[in-house]
Amino acid sequence: MAKNTFFIRASVNAGDSNQFGQAEIDIGSYTDLGSSSPELLRIHNVNIAMTDAAGFIPQMTNDTAGSAAWQLTTQSQTAVVLQDDRSVIASGRGAFRNPDGTVHAPTQAFESQLLPQDFSEGYLVAVPTLYLGGLGDANFTEDVYFTAILECSTEKASKSNAISLAVSQM
Repeated sequence: MAKNTFFIRASVNAGDSNQFGQAEIDIGSYTDLGSSSPELLRIHNVNIAMTDAAGFIPQMTNDTAGSAAWQLTTQSQTAVVLQDDRSVIASGRGAFRNPDGTVHAPTQAFESQLLPQDFSEGYLVAVPTLYLGGLGDANFTEDVYFTAILECSTEKASKSNAISLAVSQM
């Protein structure tokens, strides 16, 4: 029987000044380690959109390049972290270029992502808060927003397994 899934949505303003931004995602109503029958959150899929405040591709200065990055973690961060950080659930990086002679959205890009759907069973979470972080390069002429849609389900776990998982994600 297929699991019933639901969606959690979040956005972060990653700016346009090489300053890290972060938003908290409260998932405490889906993870409960205190009961005799702990609940965990399984993230099956993550979809990320990079936009400006109006929902369009952020524009860049003319004939220039820049980068943007996002991450979904189980711990609060002050900067973009590498994928070997144990708190990383998903992350993405992009290098963008606007070769035009005027300000436009970039038309050339290289992107790299790590997503829960890259794993056979998604990603199991035992913490009460997730963190969506991002960074937009100063060559963007407007704030860069990252919006996430997480497809999730909940599942039961043994108390010892749930606590071990939570400790490993902190």
